[in-house]
Amino acid sequence: GNGNGNGESDPTVAATASNVFDPETITISTGETVTWTFESAGHNVECNPEQSDQASLPEGADPFASYEGDNRFDTNAQGSTYEYQFDVAGEYTYVCVPHAAQGMVGTVVVEE
Repeated sequence: GNGNGNGESDPTVAATASNVFDPETITISTGETVTWTFESAGHNVECNPEQSDQASLPEGADPFASYEGDNRFDTNAQGSTYEYQFDVAGEYTYVCVPHAAQGMVGTVVVEE
């Protein structure tokens, strides 16, 4: 945490062996960083509407992904983490590329 004493923990989302993001929807404030923890192998995080029609971004926000370059099926090792700081308010819908067809989709709601 950032030690501001409000008792809130840093926002964390788990990519689970059940092929879901837990929690599926998380609400944060602008400037906060979400940490994804990969509890099982074979998952990644992608929020890029040009790559996935399930993904969406607020206007003015940049796409992001946990993989390097264009290798969309590059997955994160079990036990690893991925962090992204959200500076633009709005609703972000992201996918796990290998499991998007199975509904492994999550949402981050960023409030002003």
